Amino acid sequence: MRRLLSTDFSQPAGSHVVAGELRGYYVDFRVKAESPEWPPVELQPLDRQLHVDVIQWGLGAWEHYLETGSEEWLRAALAVAEHLLAAQDGSGGWVHRFAYPHTFPLAAPWLSAMAQGEGASLLVRLWRETGEERMLDGAVAARLPLLRPVADGGVQAALGGGPFLEEYPTDPPSYVLNGAIFSLWGCLDLFLATGDEEMRALFEEGVDALSSCLSRWDTGWWSRYDLFPHPVRNIASEAYHALHVTQLRALDLTAPRPALRSMADRWEAAAASRVNRARAFGWKVAFRLAVPRNPALARRLPWVR
Repeated sequence: MRRLLSTDFSQPAGSHVVAGELRGYYVDFRVKAESPEWPPVELQPLDRQLHVDVIQWGLGAWEHYLETGSEEWLRAALAVAEHLLAAQDGSGGWVHRFAYPHTFPLAAPWLSAMAQGEGASLLVRLWRETGEERMLDGAVAARLPLLRPVADGGVQAALGGGPFLEEYPTDPPSYVLNGAIFSLWGCLDLFLATGDEEMRALFEEGVDALSSCLSRWDTGWWSRYDLFPHPVRNIASEAYHALHVTQLRALDLTAPRPALRSMADRWEAAAASRVNRARAFGWKVAFRLAVPRNPALARRLPWVR
């Protein structure tokens, strides 16, 4: 049976976004949720699942609800919220109690800024829809790891003199582009829900830092997935490259910056080139030979370690 992951595409811009309101999410995750059945069979067992997979399934259910008005989809999103509230620890974190299985060196336990931000985004929308204060309480608690440096058990790194929210809090920092943007939207949504000025400042400072350093993810012909010092540069897959363009355009709508628009235009033009797409595919193959996603492959081919 196919297991849906945070890498399943396509993920277009959200079609129910209302500026300054907690309505549609910034990226449409309906592709993640094929049925309102809970728990979704493609995500079991939940205790071994990356939290972002579960949360994005919930955001997909929320988008289905906005699109159709179906109470069945709303119940599915609320089921995810209940799961998140039960899984949240006393410091507001959704902790992974298993090592990250590939690409990045992360031993258990570890947190993800992307899970913290997207989890908060889902909970505040459901709070606004239902009035259940438990949802808001969980979202507010989720902010705490976003404010702490990685060295102190949080998920915040430094970039260009500003904060960068780490999807994977590695040492040295991994600087995953798409994860940082999803995380920043969680800060924005917390501000919209509560008026929390600390969250507004983290959002604005994070966007400033990202905008000023965006060229670091630009190869000149394509985007990079991250900035971790892998043995081979981790060029974004075609799907993630498209997501980067979508995210930059959506982020520019929520926090206008010329650098966001300029890079989105640049990367969109790059994606139109067949040569660039083929080159990106070749880089990704080379990367996965050097940094295998499947540990069994590394055991069979020790020369690619």
